[in-house]
Amino acid sequence: MKVYSMPMTNETENNMISPTRTVSADPGLLSHEELLANYDGRRRRTLEELITKEKLNRLNSRKAHVSLWLKRVRKRVRWFIDHARIKISYGDFMMAVTIFVLFGDDVRILCFPPSADGVFSFFVSLSFILFALEMILYCWVKSDFSNGIFQVKGYAFSFFFWLDLLAVLSMVPDVDWLASALGLQDSLMDSLGTKAGKAGKIGAKSSRIIRMARLVRLVKLYKVASQRSREKQKLDDLKQLVESGHFNHDEIQEFLEKSNTQKQSKVGAELSDIITRRVIIAVLLMLCIVPLLTYSSPVDDELEATLFLHETNIHAGADCDYLERSVNQFRSFMGQLVEGDGNSFLVSLQVNPPRCESINFVDEQLPELRNESLRTISTDPVSQDGLDYSVAATFNLTSYMERESLSSVYLMIFVLFMLVLLSTQFTGDAQRLVLAPIENMMAIVNMVAADPLEDFDFKSLPRTGDYETHVVQVAIEKITALLRIGFGVAGAEIISSNMAVEGGGNGSLNPMIPGKRVYALFGFCDILSFDLCTEKLEDEIMTFVNSVARIVHDEVTRWGGTCNKNLGNAFLMVWRIGDEATLADYRGVARRASERSTGSNSEGNDPNNYLVPRKVIKRGAIDLRRIPGLDMLSDKALVGFLKVIVEINRDLQILAYRNDPRLCGDNDDGFSLRMGFGLHAGWAIEGAVGSLQKVDATYLSPHVNMAARMEAASRQFGVAILMTRSFFKLLSESAQSHCRKVDVVTVKGSNVPMPIYTYDTFLNQVFPQLRAPKYSNLALEDILSRQAENYDASAWTSDPDLTQLRCLATHQFKKTFERGLNDYLSGRWDFSREQLEKADKMMASNDIGGDGPSRAILKYMEDNDWVCPPSWQGHRPLTSK
Repeated sequence: MKVYSMPMTNETENNMISPTRTVSADPGLLSHEELLANYDGRRRRTLEELITKEKLNRLNSRKAHVSLWLKRVRKRVRWFIDHARIKISYGDFMMAVTIFVLFGDDVRILCFPPSADGVFSFFVSLSFILFALEMILYCWVKSDFSNGIFQVKGYAFSFFFWLDLLAVLSMVPDVDWLASALGLQDSLMDSLGTKAGKAGKIGAKSSRIIRMARLVRLVKLYKVASQRSREKQKLDDLKQLVESGHFNHDEIQEFLEKSNTQKQSKVGAELSDIITRRVIIAVLLMLCIVPLLTYSSPVDDELEATLFLHETNIHAGADCDYLERSVNQFRSFMGQLVEGDGNSFLVSLQVNPPRCESINFVDEQLPELRNESLRTISTDPVSQDGLDYSVAATFNLTSYMERESLSSVYLMIFVLFMLVLLSTQFTGDAQRLVLAPIENMMAIVNMVAADPLEDFDFKSLPRTGDYETHVVQVAIEKITALLRIGFGVAGAEIISSNMAVEGGGNGSLNPMIPGKRVYALFGFCDILSFDLCTEKLEDEIMTFVNSVARIVHDEVTRWGGTCNKNLGNAFLMVWRIGDEATLADYRGVARRASERSTGSNSEGNDPNNYLVPRKVIKRGAIDLRRIPGLDMLSDKALVGFLKVIVEINRDLQILAYRNDPRLCGDNDDGFSLRMGFGLHAGWAIEGAVGSLQKVDATYLSPHVNMAARMEAASRQFGVAILMTRSFFKLLSESAQSHCRKVDVVTVKGSNVPMPIYTYDTFLNQVFPQLRAPKYSNLALEDILSRQAENYDASAWTSDPDLTQLRCLATHQFKKTFERGLNDYLSGRWDFSREQLEKADKMMASNDIGGDGPSRAILKYMEDNDWVCPPSWQGHRPLTSK
């Protein structure tokens, strides 16, 4: 290293010793000793002072840093003492105690000296007291003894109560003062292995198994801890939502209040509890039984005995007596190791060097043995006095192998039994609580999809208890019932196609299915004076309408029909016959419209004539009269409407409106509910009308409109019900005989004349209240339903309601009206007028003071000055729509 020197001036020297200048030594270049070695005298002293000062500055800087750090630590410790709070929940504390009880004894032996045993004993006693106190408190606050001690609900005598009790009892031997008081210490010492042999081993195993029972406490504590962890995670997530501005504090608080009221589902809690019980019982059984069924042969006994004989052989030397006694003791000990199997355990013995007689031997009477059943133990030779001393003994382990195989069989059977039992239990629980309800739900959906119109009795399906799955099943039942009620017959295809789940059904919702042509009997009924009722009843109008709807729906449904549409004041009822494909066998032969209209064919008066285009018909019409049993269905449709007429004049809830001052007004006779009815038969397009926002399943066709026209025309003719000829021809002969033709008309859009019919009804009379027979087990509704199911044509003369309705329509009246109608249609209006006026007077006691159809025809003739027009063809246009 080169040292460069420069001339020193006085100014330079003064600057070097100036106290305001600090010179730091660079240890990377020269050490302090090397730096001071280059100077002498005053310069050396000056450098020493500077170096010392530098050291002092560094030391002071370190002290300052340490002092500042200590001040910070002191400040934090002071805040901790004054303000800090250590929060530990009860569950965390008891979990720590449980962990100590499980591992404390092993940790004591592994990590602590014997002097610490007293401290551990104190904490074990404290843990025992805490567990016992916890059980007492749980029984107090989490049990309901209101029904007696044998019907306790809650924790007491529950599954977890017995597990906790088992865990507490397992600690009794570890609590020194309690074990000493109960006299358990001596017996414990014996069971823990102070006695030799199997008893000590089994006792040690049993002790370890009993301690394992404390593990079950962790299950309960884990459930509590996991629940608290989920709640904490939920709070953290909500806090992030508040911080991000998605929700405010009030919304979060409201959500937490709702969450606190929500509990775990019953089926989830039950399934979790059952699985926990099964697992705990299975683990305890495995811990208790598997060690007892596990067999280990005492191979260490013969090894230690052989080694001891080897040492005796060496020390015996030439003393044959001593050696013989040792060999005999060895053989006697070996004989005691195997009990009652008939075979010798010691097969051969070779003691070297051979010097005494009757010491070495080989059992010649042994049966054939497996190679693995023989075990030879040979000691290493030891040379002494020129001789090699060793012992070789061969043992027959057949008995041990048999016991071990038998134990293995028992163990395998037990394991298989546990596997089958647990599998059956878990499968049964899952089947009962989850799978069976799901299968029931699928069965409900499939049943409804297969036949949406059937009123299924889902009560026959197995119930699953008071669980959420049962609630969902009931909800599905209600939903399917609501679908059936909401969509009705016309929506059956919609329900079926959208609820089908078998065969890989489409998961999308598609209510807008294509319509299809069906044939049915259409009935339309309307509440008369509905505007008055709406105006006067105001809020109560819904109750009034629903009371009428109840009667209409019940009677029509009872007599084979369904309600398709509720329009407030009107109802569309349908008696479905079948779709076009089903009725294809009853299709008539297509012919020209001119042949139909001229009546050249026997079917010239077909009810569908006025709907047929004037050109060639493209398809043959279904001849409804050829369908078997349709006359009974048509009769039921007419009876259903007639029963409605009777019930609205018999129902007490409807009769109460007769004296309602809001409806009576200035009418001294009170208010009487009247309805109009129209019936027609034909085809319609059945399907969905609307969009994905709102869909109505209904029927569209001129035939539906015709039923509505008949209802409207009933007011013009002053009758309660009107029927078209297409419907009338489907009735049975008995039903037709009690109806009368009231006119022949043409409707808008058709020039084909159409006869119309009515069933005479007298409403201003008292209809007796119905009640079930005194000794009948059936309710009134069931009796009425059976009457409808067992209907036959004799009902027209035997049913009291039907005969009471037409009590004014005598045979003489019907003959008089028939003559007047025929004269009217034939153009002999002068003769017709006389007969119709006579018929009107015969009906003077009727609701309107006369006969409505007679007055309607008389009014038409009066408008024509009682003179039949030259263009008269025996029919007139129907003015009402």
